Amino acid sequence: MIQLEPWLLSIGGYSLTPLFETDERLQVQVKMKLVKDNPRQILKRSRLMEEAVINLIESNLANPQWEGIIYVMGKGIPGNFTPLYIGKAEKKGVRHDISVNIKNIRKNEHKFARWGDGLAYHIGDLSHVLFGFEGYQKPQSKYQRWAEALFSSYNPPILKEPIHFYLAPWYEGQLGLSGLACSLPAVEKEIIAIASANFGNALLNKDGI
Repeated sequence: MIQLEPWLLSIGGYSLTPLFETDERLQVQVKMKLVKDNPRQILKRSRLMEEAVINLIESNLANPQWEGIIYVMGKGIPGNFTPLYIGKAEKKGVRHDISVNIKNIRKNEHKFARWGDGLAYHIGDLSHVLFGFEGYQKPQSKYQRWAEALFSSYNPPILKEPIHFYLAPWYEGQLGLSGLACSLPAVEKEIIAIASANFGNALLNKDGI
């Protein structure tokens, strides 16, 4: 059986940081945002996580071989890391050479490589479930699963255990878990498939997403 963690740790340029800014009780810090005069509590990404995302993206934007990033939200320490959610953020967008998800990444808090504060982005949607603020849509059931898996208390938001964020660049021609050259979308599917086989009960990706 293919072992996922050793392969993840073999990728050059990876980082593993706390996902959230927390205190010693694992209470996640929050920030307040006004959206159309309505206040929202938003979970705070850790400073280390934000720096890792910004540095990786800015250092690769000019590289024509760079396809984007793969990320894994997980729990546990290296050697006993359990993936909880796997995804990607591609360099190229649907309409533009640089995706709006990563463009101007230092100021792009709303999208922030799929981990932004806005609705339809991971931190925004998870905050929507925890705090129940008014939005253009109801909280998504996907993020209800996230909340139940990650938090022992919603308000205040207290984690069950530390949550980490794995991040790595992906380049054209890079070898996937199969040992074959994979595009970024293809390697994301490979990682989800292996994680589903090895960590099916914990994995929050459903139906391959």
